[in-house]
Amino acid sequence: MFEEWGAIEWFLLVVNIVALTIAARFLIWKIKKKFAEVEKRQQHSLRQK
Repeated sequence: MFEEWGAIEWFLLVVNIVALTIAARFLIWKIKKKFAEVEKRQQHSLRQK
């Protein structure tokens, strides 16, 4: 299968891998940020009781 690939296919594969890596890192960053926000809100709620 890979033997038939030309330069364009390899280039597109690399671009797709880079794009997926960037998207995954972005999503992980957003999730961690949201967890920190929830934790901060929970700590604030516990202090108010």
